[in-house]
Order: sequence, then C-alpha cells, then structure tokens
Amino acid sequence: MADQRIDPRSPAEIAAAQKGLVKILAVATGIPVIWVTLMSVNGVMNSADGATAPGGIGVYWFMVGWGLLSPVVWLVGNGYTWNQINKGNMTAGRYMPMLPAFWIIFWFVAGMVG
Repeated sequence: MADQRIDPRSPAEIAAAQKGLVKILAVATGIPVIWVTLMSVNGVMNSADGATAPGGIGVYWFMVGWGLLSPVVWLVGNGYTWNQINKGNMTAGRYMPMLPAFWIIFWFVAGMVG
C-alpha cells in the first residue's frame, strides 16, 4: 500500500488529464513524423540516388520504407491510447504515445549509422 499513489481526482478528471497529455504528445511527435514522411517521399522520387547512398541500396530503401510507415505508427499509437482512455482502461495504452517518438529516433539513428 505504501508504494501506491493516492489520487484524489475523479476518474473523469484523470481521463481528461490523460487526454490532454496524449494531445500534447501527438503534436510533439506529429511534427517530426511529417518531416520524416516528406523526406521519405523525396527518397521515393529520387530513387536513383539509392545506388550511391551510404550503406547501399538496401539501407536506402529500408530508411524510405521506415519513414513512409511513420504516419501509420503515429496514428496507431495515439489512436489506440485515445480509444483505451475512452473505454476507461487508462493503464492499457499509457506507453503507446511514446511509440512514434521512438520510431522517429530510430529513423534518425539508423540514418546516421547507415
């Protein structure tokens, strides 16, 4: 019992606070998702550059595919969390809004390493 936090707020107030946090995280991760997606679309348009890309053509298309999937990951992560909060299951999706952030971080790291 000593390790559990006592929260005097009602479940509706907690849900409203969690929805606010999801909105903040959605905006904060949405901007890099848009940028990565645009970079990947540019990669598709300039696919001839893949032959001279660092790491070879395989790494090039992996990065393009990873970037094109970023909006899907963003929508799934935030949508799943929003859905779980609306259902009253506030602990099920608590880490899902961080998934787009890790997706983008991995894209940047892989681009620098590859």
